[in-house]
Amino acid sequence: MADLHAPQQPAIAPLAKGLRSETFPAALTPDGKSVNPQTAAFARTAEQGFYEPWFSDEQIGRIGRTLVADEQTLSAVYVDRDDAAQEYWGPALAEVGFDDEHPVGTFVDYDKTLNAGGPNGPLPARLITVVTVNPSFRRRGILKHLMTSALSRAVADGLPVAALTVSEGGIYGRFGFGCATREARIRVDLGEGTGEGFALRSQPAGRVISADPVKLDEVIGTSFAEFHARTRGSIGRQQTYQMISTARLNPEDQSAWNRNLRAAVHICEDGSIGGYVTFKHEGWDTEPSTIRIYDLIAADDQSHLALWDYVANLDLVRRATMSTAPLVDPLQTALVNPRSYRVESLKDLLWVRVLDVKKALEARAFSSDGEFALEVEDPLGITGGHFTISVSDGAATVTPAQASSAAGLPSLQLSVESLGSVYLGDVSVRTLHAAGRLGSSTEQDVERISRIMDLPTAPFCATHF
Repeated sequence: MADLHAPQQPAIAPLAKGLRSETFPAALTPDGKSVNPQTAAFARTAEQGFYEPWFSDEQIGRIGRTLVADEQTLSAVYVDRDDAAQEYWGPALAEVGFDDEHPVGTFVDYDKTLNAGGPNGPLPARLITVVTVNPSFRRRGILKHLMTSALSRAVADGLPVAALTVSEGGIYGRFGFGCATREARIRVDLGEGTGEGFALRSQPAGRVISADPVKLDEVIGTSFAEFHARTRGSIGRQQTYQMISTARLNPEDQSAWNRNLRAAVHICEDGSIGGYVTFKHEGWDTEPSTIRIYDLIAADDQSHLALWDYVANLDLVRRATMSTAPLVDPLQTALVNPRSYRVESLKDLLWVRVLDVKKALEARAFSSDGEFALEVEDPLGITGGHFTISVSDGAATVTPAQASSAAGLPSLQLSVESLGSVYLGDVSVRTLHAAGRLGSSTEQDVERISRIMDLPTAPFCATHF
């Protein structure tokens, strides 16, 4: 008998007449010197969708090779030119539009891992990115077709979760994605004087040394692996990060090295690497003199503070900015003057879509032992139904159940979108209840389940994709 609780493939939404889709791997030319024409056309179209310039062959080659290195799958929607020719706008499209090989919709997915805090380490995750729709072809089912096709592939491949980052916050909830991590943009004043500027309450152990970015490949890999293993909410990184952090790729000029990049590495007292920071000076026309931190990855809190202390003590610098800081940063509490640390803005980063309730929750962290009933509603029909969650020694066992078999247990009823938001602990069960997103769950049940599910610290994802 089929398991009715096993993940089911969603219905794939059709495209409007005159459109076709194709899914293919990012690929190089036979000589390996560049990317093939289909990948190049896809990459150019996608970059234009995010208002980037029309990239040169060299720039596309550099971008395309990172897609290949991460084994990214590209999905594109194309206009059927024979069909378009029958429309009144068809001749104009043929005359002034982009060539046939350039799609009107783009979509990328590939696999990394997500740290959900569970006892068995990070779990596999299908990452989704580079989603664009040509404004001339909106409301023709392009996004819905690409997304449902991708989720269907992820279910077929046995992935427990999918994740994405968004440019617009109101689009992806209808596909079951919930906002799961946030990040802060911060400004740290580094002016002189222990009462007014940057001063730590205690000096971190070890030493920070200036480093040549091009020599950091191994340091970056090892440091991020340790950070990823200890940080709930962390997503495995794509090849682009390695290239940017070693100065081989300038995010402001894809064809060039980043000659302005600087780096430093924290050496722990036992001689091990504690982490690294990469940064650039914003220029002498900037007032006050400012350092922009690109990336700061530390294996522990002491290394985190030590790297910040190094930045704060750079000559002729009075401010540091960072756009990817955690919501709860030990640096602020470690400062003599906490007002020198300012949060300029908060924004969502990682959005999670649960594809398999059992696999996803068994990989999650929990605060205390206990048992409760869970009902998940999934409009796409991928993963829903009734489950019993039993947590013992911090590990969950998820059992498909009938509604009647859970009588007497505290009960939680929520959508798969809300499950995505609570999954990593960024949103609490109590907050979901206060927001009216828990169906018929009672105050008493919410309180009991909160003690099991709600986590004491915020998740943090340091990876954009």
